[in-house]
Amino acid sequence: MKFILMIIISFLTINSAFTQNQDLINKAITEGDCETLHKFVNGTEGADQRLMASANQTIRRYTAIDSATGKYRTNKMDARVRAVGKDLMENIFLDPEKFLPDVVAKLTTGMGDQFLKAKVLHDWICDNIAYDVETAFGRANRRQDYVSVLKAKKGVCAGYANLFNQMCRLASVESIGIEGYSKGFGYTGRIGPVPDHAWNAVKINNKWYLIDVTWDAGQVDQKTFIKNYSTGYLFLDSRPFLYSHLPSDNKYQFYAPVVTKEQFMDEPYLTGVFFQYRLGLKNELPRYNNFAGKDGITIEIINSNSGVQMSGALRTAQMQEVEGASWQGKSGNTVSFIFDVPDNREYMGFIFARLSSDKRIQDRIPISYYEQRIMPLLDELLQNKKITEREKELFINSYFKVQENGYYYFLEDQFDTARINAVIKIHPLVDLSLDMLEPVLNFNLRAQQGYSGYRNNYAKRFPDTYTGYTGVSNTNLVSPINGVLKAGAVETFAIESKDYTGFAIVIDEKFNFFEKNKDGVFELEITIPSGLDEIQIFGTRNGRNYNGLLRYDVD
Repeated sequence: MKFILMIIISFLTINSAFTQNQDLINKAITEGDCETLHKFVNGTEGADQRLMASANQTIRRYTAIDSATGKYRTNKMDARVRAVGKDLMENIFLDPEKFLPDVVAKLTTGMGDQFLKAKVLHDWICDNIAYDVETAFGRANRRQDYVSVLKAKKGVCAGYANLFNQMCRLASVESIGIEGYSKGFGYTGRIGPVPDHAWNAVKINNKWYLIDVTWDAGQVDQKTFIKNYSTGYLFLDSRPFLYSHLPSDNKYQFYAPVVTKEQFMDEPYLTGVFFQYRLGLKNELPRYNNFAGKDGITIEIINSNSGVQMSGALRTAQMQEVEGASWQGKSGNTVSFIFDVPDNREYMGFIFARLSSDKRIQDRIPISYYEQRIMPLLDELLQNKKITEREKELFINSYFKVQENGYYYFLEDQFDTARINAVIKIHPLVDLSLDMLEPVLNFNLRAQQGYSGYRNNYAKRFPDTYTGYTGVSNTNLVSPINGVLKAGAVETFAIESKDYTGFAIVIDEKFNFFEKNKDGVFELEITIPSGLDEIQIFGTRNGRNYNGLLRYDVD
């Protein structure tokens, strides 16, 4: 009898432990706790196969690219954010507790799509709440509950997250706030002892999706908030999110195997737009901190989107660009960037991108250029009837001056189409480019031990490139890629291209034309003349009009 009783107790103990384990794993499945699930599927023998299958399926859901969210990540603000009504918009900032339910109802009533609900709430906050730089930099200490944020019309990350959670609750969208570390403003390659950022996750169709409303609202330049709406961090997949955000609690990574603090600090900063443009890293470089030898470092980017234009640049700690320190080559859908350093100081490497179809307004203009160059040009354009008085006024009202920063900043409003059209029209008339690229990857770079930088041999490392070269998909300079040519030396220039029908170097007003070799590569062999400061390569698509593509210095 005693023996039978021991067997029963043992069975009940095992059964209880099994039930507890089941409860633990089912809870992890519900919460998207991939760390617990990963340990379960990789360290448990004899587990219930159905539970094991459910755990594996959950991990796959969170680690795979989610194609369902792409249609919401358009960088276009939903028009419903401006349809709330004037009276309600005035009252919401006076009495948030009373009127926020009405605002949320106005935004989401009749909306069955939970993704769209979350996006509209995200958009409304981005449109109406500024980042509180005074509190962020210690000049103020405002509360970050949703009521205080709405009354002040500004908040730091915790305030954005709290307001988003409250609006989601009112819209019946399950939402949580997450604290952690980020590679945001002021990040130096090391995370601090305490969390520095907050963001959200929403649960839709039994899966948690990550959102950072703060970063999608705009960015801080020096100590000024610049409104710049984005969907770069709206429903961004878990692994891409972890290049810039690391939760304090691993279960909120929604990913496995988990990314450690050391791994997070070691990896480069990839923005949400990097993944929105369907870009990817082909090799393990770059890390966040890198060292260049005599061959520099090479970074290979997989560009799966033919409509994306890319370029690279090396900058000093003061964000001044180092001429001729980066190079871009292309082969198929792989874009290769070579970066080198001129000396032993520390530099920052950047890769930029843009959709070729986008017209990107310059969001900041140096005060001296704006006042001494653009303003007189506007008067001249008006006098010559190239623009109207209304267009001039719209352009002037589109920028605000921050004296201590040294810039005029663009005042974003996606819904003011008349103002946007005027600014886009005037940009090329005052020598402002609409082809601006935005940073999508950055890292640190310095010379490795025993290497003192390329300026021991060259004034610059690589040729200068123009948009005629960087803005096309199928043109690649084969040689030479050294930026300084020696007078009297014989050089063979070679270019592969499907974008241009011909190339030429112009010397003393004489065109020296490239010829195709048997492999279809355009080639030209010349002796570099003395007395020149530079040599440029031009390309043509029709045999008549030539655009500058590349520039070399001559020593």
